[in-house]
Amino acid sequence: MKEKDLKGYDDTPQGQYKRWASEITAAKGFFRRWHKEADKVVKKYLDERTQEQDEWGEMTTRLNLFHANVTTLMSMLYGKIPKVEVARRFADANDDVARVAGVILTRVLNTDIEEAGEDMASVFRQGLQDRLVPGLGTARVQYQCDYKTVHVDEIRHEVTGELLAEGYEDEIKDTEWTDIVYTHWKDVLWPQCRTHNECRWKAYRSYMDKEEFSRRFPKARLDQVNFNELGPVPKSRGEKQYDTNPQAQVWEIWDKGDKKVYWLTEGYEEILDVADDPMQLRGFWCEPPPFIANLTTSKFIPKADWSIAQDLYRDIDKLQTRISLLTDACKLVGIYDKSQEGIKRIFTEGIENDLIPVDNWAMFAEKGGLKGLIDWVPLDAVTNTIAVLTEKQNDRVAQLYQITGMNDIMRGAAQSSDRTSATRDQLEASYGSIRVEALQNEFARWVGDLQALKVEIIAKWYDPQTILEQSNIMATEDAPYAEQAVQLIKNTDDFRWRVTVRPETLAIADYAQLKQDRTEYINALALFMQSAAPLLQMDPGSLPSLLKLLKWGLAGFRGSNEIEGVIDQDIARLEKQPPQQKPDPEMAKIQGELQIRQQESQARLQESAQKHQQDMQATAQDHQTKIQQIQEKHAQEMRQNQQEFQLKIAEMQQAFKLDMTQMLTDMVTSIRKEAEAARFGTLEKASATALSLESDKSKNGGDNGDKKK
Repeated sequence: MKEKDLKGYDDTPQGQYKRWASEITAAKGFFRRWHKEADKVVKKYLDERTQEQDEWGEMTTRLNLFHANVTTLMSMLYGKIPKVEVARRFADANDDVARVAGVILTRVLNTDIEEAGEDMASVFRQGLQDRLVPGLGTARVQYQCDYKTVHVDEIRHEVTGELLAEGYEDEIKDTEWTDIVYTHWKDVLWPQCRTHNECRWKAYRSYMDKEEFSRRFPKARLDQVNFNELGPVPKSRGEKQYDTNPQAQVWEIWDKGDKKVYWLTEGYEEILDVADDPMQLRGFWCEPPPFIANLTTSKFIPKADWSIAQDLYRDIDKLQTRISLLTDACKLVGIYDKSQEGIKRIFTEGIENDLIPVDNWAMFAEKGGLKGLIDWVPLDAVTNTIAVLTEKQNDRVAQLYQITGMNDIMRGAAQSSDRTSATRDQLEASYGSIRVEALQNEFARWVGDLQALKVEIIAKWYDPQTILEQSNIMATEDAPYAEQAVQLIKNTDDFRWRVTVRPETLAIADYAQLKQDRTEYINALALFMQSAAPLLQMDPGSLPSLLKLLKWGLAGFRGSNEIEGVIDQDIARLEKQPPQQKPDPEMAKIQGELQIRQQESQARLQESAQKHQQDMQATAQDHQTKIQQIQEKHAQEMRQNQQEFQLKIAEMQQAFKLDMTQMLTDMVTSIRKEAEAARFGTLEKASATALSLESDKSKNGGDNGDKKK
């Protein structure tokens, strides 16, 4: 019974073919939608259309801002071939072996880049363009070597002449190098996954003709291989295929689970070849994580930048179409009275300072002259519409720049005219370039990861002699450390903890910043030497210690690895032969003159300082006097205001007292009047009562008299 792998397929060439053919088919389905969108984006970038129609079949006039944005970003992100720097991870000043190892690898990598020349630059530029247009930039590293045949002579005994070993032919490495190979975004596949860590395998497609195919896979049966491809460039609708060399598609599949690489071509029912982990890299993959656009943790597949802002791009194109149509319609057209031939002659025969005769002038004048005989198509509505559409288009462009990060500072066009200060300009430039800076860091990370893979291949596969020859390190001051440094490079476990790879800036060189950095370092070095001079005069034997201190400070600067070797040699020489103190009369004389000049200079400086201090004191006294005058004037004004305020309060109190007195007087008078009125009423009632009693008495007296009588 045949063995089966974990996928349930037979562990045979036929079974493995079925497994990987199904995996490739599923991955093509996973990539199909993005491939379709990416093709449209590429056409959009190149402005490819048939009979003024876009990919959706709509008549349009484009304002291809997408091409302009991509071109601008490419110029900003990649302006030169990178300079790779391999340096000590922790910048330890005494770890010279790691420093020299970094110098060796820096020389090898940069020499490799310079020799590759335009090819290496093309790989980085193509990967960056694939990231900015369809959304995926990929490249791989490949180890290459050439062998040569050498003859080893036979060995005989020196005395007896007996044959000890026969001669033979042997193959040895002649040259070895590492290539970075560009991979087209359509020629890479991986299974459906969410992140790069979940990716189980990667497949890379290449095209081979019969000669290449038979040389690479000599055991394959060519009559069963489908050589039905005419090159990697697909045939567009209505175009002819010009490549007549039949080719076959070959997929190179790197399986991370099995640590194997498989080769297959669709239609051939067997695996073409299998290899066990050919490079033996720590991460297994022959490429770093791809340079991918708009990635999320939901689906590990790119999304083009154009797709994120496609609605704005389409709106801008629609507005541009309408503006173009209205602009074509905006022309001077009118009608005139056919009987007046002179009207037409004005435009066909009239020149400067010329008069056109008119028949029957009286009738011509009665009709209102030219105004009455000619009428123009009104253009006000058309021009107003163009102005409105242009304004709307500018708004859409501004929104597009906000969405894509292409603001006025990054494009080098100052659209706003309300600049108020240099600080504001700096802030706008800083915040406006955040997205571009993040993209540039991502691009530098991708390039740096490719170089790190090259370093790993060099450490694992290069011969020590090849490393020494390609770096030419033996011709430098660091030659004593070269052998140990190569051993460190070959010891990959120790090497990765002590050396790191970092690419220099990939954008156009900022020479002003470079000049500023070097000027600051030279100024710091000059200050250090000036401060160390008195110590050296007192103790010349302290020079090695000062040089070590200088080396410690130098280790923190980028690009200082090679100059540290010069300082190491000086330190070693001075430690072996410490300087001897020898009195030199001429030097003593010079030092005396220098001391006198220094004293004179110090006296002048002291005198200047005293004068400056006196001026400062006089200025302070004047300032204090002015402050006292201001304080006295303020106090006098306060006293005057207080007196006026007190007078006003006294007047208000006096007026209040008068008002209260008047109120009391009125109240007393009113009370008195009421009391008198009440008293007068009481007297009247008493009088009435008395009169009533008298009357009653009178009546009672009369009655009593009558009774007596």
